[in-house]
Formats: sequence, structure tokens, C-alpha cells
Amino acid sequence: MKRVLAGIIAFMFILFPVRIYAANWNELNGLLDDSLQFVKQEEYDKATQILTHFSQQFLTVNQTKKIEPEHIRVISLAYEKALKSLEGQEISKQIKIDNVLALRLVLDAEVSKYQPLWMEREENVMSAFGQIENAMQKGEHDRFQQSLNVFLHEFDIIYPSLMIALPEKQLQRVNSHLSYLDEFRYMMIQNKSGQTQVGIIKDDLNKIFRMAKKDEVDSSLIWFMTVTGGIIIFTLTYVGWRKYKGEKEKQKSAMHSKNR
Repeated sequence: MKRVLAGIIAFMFILFPVRIYAANWNELNGLLDDSLQFVKQEEYDKATQILTHFSQQFLTVNQTKKIEPEHIRVISLAYEKALKSLEGQEISKQIKIDNVLALRLVLDAEVSKYQPLWMEREENVMSAFGQIENAMQKGEHDRFQQSLNVFLHEFDIIYPSLMIALPEKQLQRVNSHLSYLDEFRYMMIQNKSGQTQVGIIKDDLNKIFRMAKKDEVDSSLIWFMTVTGGIIIFTLTYVGWRKYKGEKEKQKSAMHSKNR
């Protein structure tokens, strides 16, 4: 039985190799996790030192993995924003946390094609957008502006990740929504077209998160079917081999008896 189990495991690794990221990617993620913890503890000097070390290590990783130039630009901008906020004395602790978090999420978006960390921000983003809808329905102008600011801040945390994760056309649509919110924020609440546009934006936001979840489910299903199929094939092959071996042993035993 142990041999069977060992054979199955060996077979799975040969036929379906698991994608394993190099230790240097894990180190980069670990550095950002450490930096984020130091920011939460308000040890900004240590957090800054770690970010500086991160940038040096990132250059090394880029030489080996060959990241797309546009993705390098996105990650670099997120890094510069995080570093600048840590060095700013008048910037609040929460802003510092969110900027380092945005960097952490965008790095993960580059590495993790399935189950990206930015998806975990769905509740924050959609809850903030719900406050926009509520304020608009009640005609509360001041609360609408405050809610819009909160939403834009929450969305800003995942935006670098979306620049890496989303197809170009979908990203362009997101950008047009952001431009609309910025340009017409003081007129939206006064007309029905603003309410209509808010509904369209909400639908597109839901599509973004649903698309990511669908990709995750599809990949998991494919992996499950592949693994299950591999085990079945191996089991049938093994059973057939055992049967063949048994028949050969019987033939040898019969020939040995005749020779006597």
C-alpha cells in the first residue's frame, strides 16, 4: 500500500508539476509584510529601511524573471508612493498603512494569478460605494462628497493591482468611471443621469470581482479534474500491471510444476 501511495505521489509530480515560485519572490512578499507591520507599530524608520532593501531585491528578481515593463512601472510607482508617505511627517498613520498595503497587493497581483490578495478588499470597496448610493438617494450632498472620498481612497488601494490584473479594455472602462466621478462629483447628485451612471459603475465593479472569482473557480476545477483523472489513470495502470504480473507468476508456477 505504501508503494502504491508513493507511486501515485511520484506520478502526480511527474505528470502535473506544481508551479513553485522562487524563494526570492517569497522574500519580497515577506519584506513587504514586515514593513507593513512596522508601519502599524509606528516604527517608520524600520519600515523605510525594509522598503529600501525591497527595492534592491526587486531589481535582482526582475533580472531573472523578466517582468513586463508596464508592470515594472506600476510596481515602481506604488513603491515610490509608499516610500514617500513613510517619509512624510504630516501624513497620517492610516495613509501610510494603506500605501504600503497597496504595494503589497500589487506585488501579489504580479505573482499570484489565482486568489490574488486584492480580492479580499471587495467588501471595503463595495461598502464604500454603497454609502455613495445611499447619500445620493437621500439627496445629502455633503455626505455624498465624503462617501465619494472614502470610496476613491479604498479603490486607490487596489488600483495598482487592477492595472496588472485587468484586460486593457476593462481597465480603460474603469479609468473612464474614475474620470467621471472626479469631473462631475458636484453635479451628479442633482440629476438623474448621475444616478444612472452610479448604477453602471456599480455593475462594473461587481463584474471585476466576479471575474476574478470565476477565474479562481475555473482554475481550481481544472486542477481537481486533472488530479482526479491522473489518479484514476495511474490506478487503472497499476491494477492492470498487478494483474499482468499475477498471470506471469501463475504461468511460471505452472511451468515449474510440470518440470517436476
